[in-house]
Amino acid sequence: MYHKTVVIIPCRNVAKYCKEVVHDASKSCSHVVCVNDGSTDETQEVLKQLVKHDSSHIHILTFLKNRGKGHALLAGMEYAKKHFRFDSLVTIDSDGQHFASFIPELIQPIFDGVDFVIAERPFEKMPNRSRFGNTWISILLKLRYGFAPKDTQSGMRAFSPKMVDEFIHSVKGGRYETEFRCLLAALSKHFKIASITIPAIYLDGNKSSHFSPFKDACRILKVFFLHLVGL
Repeated sequence: MYHKTVVIIPCRNVAKYCKEVVHDASKSCSHVVCVNDGSTDETQEVLKQLVKHDSSHIHILTFLKNRGKGHALLAGMEYAKKHFRFDSLVTIDSDGQHFASFIPELIQPIFDGVDFVIAERPFEKMPNRSRFGNTWISILLKLRYGFAPKDTQSGMRAFSPKMVDEFIHSVKGGRYETEFRCLLAALSKHFKIASITIPAIYLDGNKSSHFSPFKDACRILKVFFLHLVGL
């Protein structure tokens, strides 16, 4: 049976990496939606060239100013829901951290009845700036939801259409904390969650990451504690 999958790729100042990511992703899905989140480098030009060569499968949304990864992801989901019929939706990062070759494995649980799949990276392979915050957030989350996945910040995820609808209607846009809001929504509303294991890949020492170990970790912790008290 042929399944239709849409891949959402948020892009911000990734001209060096995004061409290969988008090209590889397009081989494993029906449509790729790239969201240029206010890039100030050549990202928009790279994406335009990709669309020029494959306009039926690759699409661009553009924010003139940076709004944050969470807003980019939700905008991509809304665009996909409005324009395509799909059986699964995948999000991946644009800086080469994820191999698109894992997309078929990532989406398989969706067709087995799961709503939300996270591609987990081995913590011991993460740079310190990513490992420290992810470890503590994972520990705190498991104290509340014992069945929570370990890697709460992985940007490679798969969603059922029902899960996409849930996020569009209930999750607030923002920066990296939006991905955590999605996970909290899935856990608290008892959606079926699964995970697969992928390698931890960090090109050029993870220089392309816009994640702030202090500011973004604080935003995530704030979201979590507000969730605990019902706000």
